[in-house]
Formats: sequence, C-alpha cells, structure tokens
Amino acid sequence: MINFFCQGIQLKFSEHISYSVDYKPISCYDFKNQNILFQINNKNKFCDLKVNLFDNILKNKNQFNILIKNEKFLCIRLFFDKIYLFTTRNTGNITSLKYRVIDLKSNISEAIELFSEPNKSGYPTNYIVSNKSFKNNFYVIAELPFQSGKQEDLKTITISSKMEIINQTYNKLELVFQSSRDNKIILSNDGEIYLLKKYWKNGNNFYIYKLGQEIILEREIKLKNKKIAALDYFFNQKGELVLSGFYSSQIRYNYEGFFLLKYDSELNIIHKNNFFFSNKIIDEFKSSKEIKESGFGLDKFIIKDFTLDSSGNYFLMSEHLSKTKAKNEIVWNSKGFIVIKFNKNGNYIWASPVTLVQQSENISFMGVFTLNNPNSIKYYYNNLSNLSLRKGTPAEYGILNYTGTNEVGFNSSGIPESKPISINFPGKDTEKYAFIPKQLNPLSYGPSFFIILNEKATNIMLGMVK
Repeated sequence: MINFFCQGIQLKFSEHISYSVDYKPISCYDFKNQNILFQINNKNKFCDLKVNLFDNILKNKNQFNILIKNEKFLCIRLFFDKIYLFTTRNTGNITSLKYRVIDLKSNISEAIELFSEPNKSGYPTNYIVSNKSFKNNFYVIAELPFQSGKQEDLKTITISSKMEIINQTYNKLELVFQSSRDNKIILSNDGEIYLLKKYWKNGNNFYIYKLGQEIILEREIKLKNKKIAALDYFFNQKGELVLSGFYSSQIRYNYEGFFLLKYDSELNIIHKNNFFFSNKIIDEFKSSKEIKESGFGLDKFIIKDFTLDSSGNYFLMSEHLSKTKAKNEIVWNSKGFIVIKFNKNGNYIWASPVTLVQQSENISFMGVFTLNNPNSIKYYYNNLSNLSLRKGTPAEYGILNYTGTNEVGFNSSGIPESKPISINFPGKDTEKYAFIPKQLNPLSYGPSFFIILNEKATNIMLGMVK
C-alpha cells in the first residue's frame, strides 16, 4: 500500500512482523536493494540484536538474531559497501574493540580485534566510531581509562578500508577527567576530524578540538555573559562548522534565547549571533504564574533537529517534553515545539512556536519527527489529542490510524500552517497504528525509515518515505 505525505513523497509499508517490548529499533539501512532493520535488547548487558531483512518493495525476506556473550554492543556502521557490527570486550585487564561483517544471507563473520588498551585501576577504555567514512578511511576515538584528578586523554585512530590501523595520535586535554564523559566525533566534508565535548561544571560547558595532530588547540564554545545550555551541529556546503542552540541565564537552566555560530576549518569563529526570546514566544508556553515561579525562559525543551534546506537556510527545532506522576503512573506531556530559521549567512529570520496539548502514558507515540527532504522543511507529529475524542480519530486522518498524523509547515513570515495527513495503514480492522516518531536512517540522505506500531504493542510495520 502506498500513501502520499505530500506532493512527490511516497509512504510505503512493509508486511507486519511480531514485536517485543524488550527490543528497541535503532537503525535501518537501504543497502544493495534491500532494507535492513536492527533492533537491540537493552535488557541484555551483552550484544543482543534482532535483524529483519526486507526487499525493495518491503516484503519480509528474513529475520535472524545476533547474540554475542561477553561482548557489549557499540554500533552498526555502513562503511566501504559493507555493514559492520562493532562490539567491545572487557576481560578485566584490557578492553578491546572488535568488528564483524554482516551479510544479507543471515551470516556474520568471525570477530576480529581492531584495537585494545589496558585497563587502569579497573577502569576501561571507551570507544567512539565515526558515523561516516571519508574516501578510504574511518576514525575511532579511544577514551582512555578514567584517572581521578588527572587530565583527560585519548587516542585518535585512523582505519583504512582494509580494516587496518594506519595512524594513531595521542592527545591530553586541558580538562580534568570526569567519570562520565560526553564526547562526539564529527567528520567534516573534507575528512577533517573533530571532537565536540560537553563538560559539566556549574552547568553545561562545550569545547571543540581538531584532532589528528599531536598538538591540539582547545576552543571553548561560549557566548558573552550567557551560558550555553544545549546545541547541535553540522557542516554546511562551504565546509564551515555550524553550531546552533540555546542559552540560559547564569542562575537557571531554562532556555532564555538562541544562537548560531560558524567556524572555519581551523576553528576560527567567522560568524556569531544570539537573540533573546520575545515575551510573545515565552507566553505561548508559560503562564505568568509559571514565569514567576521558574523564571523567564523555556523549561524542559530538548533540541530534536538542526537541518539545512536546499536554499542554504538553517532550521533549529526544539520540543517540550515533561512527565508527571498521577496515581503511581507516569504521564508524559508536551506543550509543543519551536522552530527558528536563519538565512544562509546565519542571520536570524524568524522564530515560530507551535503549541500543542499532548498527553500519554506511552512515550512511544510522543514526539516530532522530520524527513530526509531538504526541498521541503516540514514537521510531523502524532495528534494524541484525538485519543480523547468520544468518536475516536476523525476519518480525515485515514484508515486504521490510532492517533492521526499532522504536518506543520511555515509560510515566508514563519506562521505555522498545520494540517492532517490522510494515511491508510494496512492491517486488521481490530487494530490501529501510529508512528514511533524516530527517523531510523542514520544517514542524512536516502529514504526515511520509521517503525509503525499497533496500539497493543504486539506487531510493527516498517514505513519508508522517499
């Protein structure tokens, strides 16, 4: 069955497959004319994966499990026209990084150790694998074992398409070790490798480093008299590193305003601006009583998307999510989301709040999602308010639609334009379905993949938008 999200964009469904709440969908790849869905069992401390293979028309072709004892799952990557499974093994004395190749015939190769480091005082090395490769190489950061009171150190490892280590560089940061680290490895359009670090000290602090050399320069990402609370990033077509996010006051951690920064390849800042939220925007999400109690700013918002359209404009989206406890049950709430637009030069154009009233005991259906479609920046959400209607979800949302799905776009002035999307889900008349609002394609191009779950959480479909 084929539906249309909007003009020129098709939504296709797979056959139904059984679903277990123990397994969480983590990624789906469009690979060699097939679509491969990976789910992970988060309750198992060792690597426990469920793999589903669908053909190009989403017919279910095969399913198999990957269970590896004594090794922890690290990530799945598509490198050099192969799918790799990376795991780690801690023997107590050393922690090693291993890989296996997964093929389309339910086979998995023997494990090969790629790298290892000795533990120190019982602390292991943690590994981060780059999300993408560049030409014939990909990269791994080895976060070396925690040492209390000492400066954090790491190794940057370059690995070839033959899965051979061709270079490794040791670096010591100026920051002191913390037991919990939040490091991200990011790769530029030209293959330059950077480390983006979030460091907690009286609030969030952010740093950027250019790796691959013995001496690295630390750049703190900061604004004058403002505390950056959260950010997201990507490299634009010019190869500039673009960072955008929200800042808080020095007293509270709610979002008081937003910013956009641009850096060149040597991490020199080439563009910088920041703006306070207007009273009009804050009033859309908070009452005067709430402002008096918790201060000016957006509370419990999280960045969900930072993207670029085909004209080079930037769009930052952040969504509200909170939870309350009622009669020993957790209820999830969302007041909506906000979208901020900057032009291709990084200058602010508009900020637009989209207010919603979303409540559910099941977080699976809550959230805003986007598509891999730079020609049209639109946002989608399950309309959970339909669940409280006496007659159920209106017919305009389509057949067997549990919540209904809404599309939100914006006119040139930033005014939101919301409309229901008619989606006819295939299935039995006794079951209804809704999107799990998480895009599963880890790549920023190609089809968008989603899991579509029935209201009883017993079976799923794979949805593909292209």
